[in-house]
Amino acid sequence: MTKDFSRAIFTGYLLVQMATFSQSAFSQIAQVTDLKDNENSQPEVRKMKGDRDGHVMQDVIPKNEIPPAPILSVEASLKAMQVADGFVVEPVVSEPNVFNPVAMAFDGNGRIWVAEMTRYMPNIYGDGENVPEGNIVMLEDQNNDGKVDKRTVLISDAILPRTISLVKGGILYADHTQLFFARIEQKKGEVIMVKRDVVDPEYALGGSLEHKPNTMLYNLDNWYYNAKSYKKYQVLPLAAELPNGATEIYRNDLWKMVKADTDYRGQWGVTHDDFGRLYHNGNSSPIQGEYLLPGTLRQNPGFWPKNQADRIGPANIYPARMNPGVNRGYLDGFLIEEGENRGKLKGFTAASGSLIYRGDNYPTRFYGMGLTPGPAANLISARYVSQGHGKMQGELIYPGHEWLASTDERFRPVNMYTAPDGTIYFLDMYHGILQHKEFLTTYLSEQIKARELDKNNNTMGRIYRVRWADKPRGEQPKMIGKNARELVPYLSHANGWWRDTARRLIIQSQPDKSIVTPIKAALNNAIKSDNFPVAANLLWTLHALNGLDLNTLKTALTDSNLQIAATAVAVSDAIPESEQNQLIVLLKNLISKDYDLALQAAAVSARLKVANAIELNLAVLEQYLDEPLVREVVVSGLGTRSKAFIEKLGQHPDAKLMYMLNNLGKKPADRTNRAQLSSLGQTLYDEGKTLYSGSAACFGCHGADGSGIDGLGPTFWQSEWVIDDKQKLAKVLLHGLSGPIWVKKSRWETSAVMPGLAARTDISDRDLAAIATYIRNAWGNTADTGSHVEPELIKEVRNATKNRQQPYKQEDF
Repeated sequence: MTKDFSRAIFTGYLLVQMATFSQSAFSQIAQVTDLKDNENSQPEVRKMKGDRDGHVMQDVIPKNEIPPAPILSVEASLKAMQVADGFVVEPVVSEPNVFNPVAMAFDGNGRIWVAEMTRYMPNIYGDGENVPEGNIVMLEDQNNDGKVDKRTVLISDAILPRTISLVKGGILYADHTQLFFARIEQKKGEVIMVKRDVVDPEYALGGSLEHKPNTMLYNLDNWYYNAKSYKKYQVLPLAAELPNGATEIYRNDLWKMVKADTDYRGQWGVTHDDFGRLYHNGNSSPIQGEYLLPGTLRQNPGFWPKNQADRIGPANIYPARMNPGVNRGYLDGFLIEEGENRGKLKGFTAASGSLIYRGDNYPTRFYGMGLTPGPAANLISARYVSQGHGKMQGELIYPGHEWLASTDERFRPVNMYTAPDGTIYFLDMYHGILQHKEFLTTYLSEQIKARELDKNNNTMGRIYRVRWADKPRGEQPKMIGKNARELVPYLSHANGWWRDTARRLIIQSQPDKSIVTPIKAALNNAIKSDNFPVAANLLWTLHALNGLDLNTLKTALTDSNLQIAATAVAVSDAIPESEQNQLIVLLKNLISKDYDLALQAAAVSARLKVANAIELNLAVLEQYLDEPLVREVVVSGLGTRSKAFIEKLGQHPDAKLMYMLNNLGKKPADRTNRAQLSSLGQTLYDEGKTLYSGSAACFGCHGADGSGIDGLGPTFWQSEWVIDDKQKLAKVLLHGLSGPIWVKKSRWETSAVMPGLAARTDISDRDLAAIATYIRNAWGNTADTGSHVEPELIKEVRNATKNRQQPYKQEDF
């Protein structure tokens, strides 16, 4: 009997019995059916890896006052959901046809491909999670009634699969380490995997489960992007030239894949808007968006600015039930302490795969909204997204409550997708344990056991559809098997999923040049009708197919819709070199009309082949010097022409600009004050550097270069917490710090609490002095010239604060 067939029988039995069986009965079933690993009956008590020495883990809410968390049937779970007015939630698939879904993708016919992390946290210790039993499955709705009626298992030996995406000839998927290509074919009416290759053996190498790359989002620029990663990927024809900075890592008989550097993004999930901007989130922050197109600040080989991601609205959330079952729920400030909302989370602690909605089922006011699941709070939060001046911004759509919230503690929405039918699909992992073993605390383990959330996991999962109640779902696509010309009309579809899929299918089919003509005709129609989403999609399709020329672009470049014009500037590097001098004349005239057009002109300059492209950078500087992002985009947009630009610019009066230009080729992470320290200071600096990336593990939250990681830890660069006061820094190193805090005029909110090191027997006073000396004098910090942080100071602060039992907060200082 196969494990999938066994799981199906077992889960079907559970569903039949749910209405009458008690939790104890479920536990008995689990003990009978899960003898293989004996995962739900651990007799020994082991230390939890998430515990922090010195933390007093007391229940904020007495356990007998917390609502129970029984397993609910799909029907009961739907009743437990509170959805915003006008929307309705519908089941698409549940156990036994899906288990623990974490990521999915729709193919050209609307079939659902799902990564099932079926071994995630079988118990509070995570025993057996690396058993190769994760699945990649294809789910079909054969009678078009909106519900899945067929499950096909293509892969059943993946270890904790986390990523799935479509590509010509099959799928891309990733396990806990590697990225694979699975060749998929249909034979005798059945879909089968005929071959599997490793595409990137280092895709998710190293790190803990919660901090590994994931997603492979196909963006408008024809690159696949990931969360928790510095890498992007592209599929190209076998004979195609490699993009600048890219390396070929794999090829088959259909295509080759290249890999290149990109900006580091988020933790779980990446999404995009119609302009091609990327959005992601941190663990404790909702959706955040990048104002600049990906790669804008990475074009000058001697320039390394940090890409900016702006939070979309506040981090406030409004759960429908108590949420004491979170990892640091014992700390002050996590839960509301009194009133009708007592025990509910104040903000995100486990933000998951966000979505920019680009479908056609909802009223127009919801198009482009940002949604972020919060599985620890059993909800999905919605925000309007808007473009500010040099930043992305937004506001809560439903202040005081949520787009969707559940009273079921096992409800774990983890990822969201715009569907072919115009609605939104979201994945409910339906798992009692959310926190991974590497971070799970004794406090949370006791919460889990008190409500038997460690029972009957890994045998359930649901996918739901959220539809506008007054509008039926859209048609099912049938794109597979169509040639490129037949797919062109779908590039102009009102639903972004259709546009994205048609673009990918056309580009990866490697059509001949005749395809350019109908796409250009569609572009003219989109411009005439002022349809920016469609025009942008068509422009980027032509860009990937090398089908652009200046004559085609002129209408778009001068269009009154500035988003269309800005997209035209962004893709203008694809026109022939013989036309680029004319383009520069045209762009110089456009620069004075609008700030965003100026930014795109400065950025595209690096990708133009003609030497006088630096005239664009000079013109943008002259007109927009003090506007947001201008210095960074101009310097990045110099590409490899920095020397020529500096010679032409001369000594500019702007100190910030000259600092950037004078430090080209010097990575901020490499700037050090070590040589200026005392003799002991230099020794401590070296010891601190080793500790920072080693046993103290500071890099995990603050980055290897100290520049910070969104949603985890703030930057150390010129941070007042690091360089202003040695004693304050010593207190934080000893006892930790809990947000929110202000860092360099920015409010830093994160549910991640910096752990204190006071109780670490392997970390001495000298070690803490070494860490302090290192971070105060690395990355451009120059706090201890001629001196160092004294081990005696650490000892003095340790003795003075020995009774401290909670991490510090900003107000303590």
